[in-house]
Amino acid sequence: MSISLRRPALAGLVLVSNVLIACTGLPPTATQPDPKPATGGVAAEPAAPATGWANVLGPVSAPENWQVEPCVNDVLLCVEADGELIGTVERFSYPLDEVNLQGGAPVTEESQRQFLRAWVADHYATIERDRATADPDLTFAGESPQTIAVGSLPGLRYGYTVTHPNGALFDRAIGYVATDGSQVHVFVTGVISGDPTGSFSNEAAVEAFAPHLDTIIQGLQL
Repeated sequence: MSISLRRPALAGLVLVSNVLIACTGLPPTATQPDPKPATGGVAAEPAAPATGWANVLGPVSAPENWQVEPCVNDVLLCVEADGELIGTVERFSYPLDEVNLQGGAPVTEESQRQFLRAWVADHYATIERDRATADPDLTFAGESPQTIAVGSLPGLRYGYTVTHPNGALFDRAIGYVATDGSQVHVFVTGVISGDPTGSFSNEAAVEAFAPHLDTIIQGLQL
């Protein structure tokens, strides 16, 4: 099975300018006002972004004195400690038909899990290949994916580390993936070199937040 995962591997690159807005508190670029409804019409509420946190976030969990809420950039979930931003979690979704999937759409719970395991395996291969291209001395280690509910959907929790020859950390990622049969939903964070989106400043903060993120992911309104 060949699955294209360039979108998740590069998702942070297209969000760099937006995360700077979220982290600095600068206002986003002004947008044009919505057109007035036709005579007799009713103005509709603007739809929440399909990849935003505001429309899916349920109960939050965090260590003591930490705060969790959607960032100004709605595709990022901001995590603060004593009012200081220490990390973000990125959310993105894309149509299932953008994935090169053999055997048809996964419609049963078991076929969805098979699809997700293949997704994770291909994602690992993509990351390992990209990091080896950047530095052949880096070592990639992928974790066995674990079954977890992503809201009401069956999903997988995955993760990997990339280290230097001396054992120093290069990357540490934690992610969750699920599908509803039409969309692939991905949530990712970690300490990710060269990518400020969906990442924390250090591994200790990631590990402290990880069990709380499990709780948040399971409580999503998906």
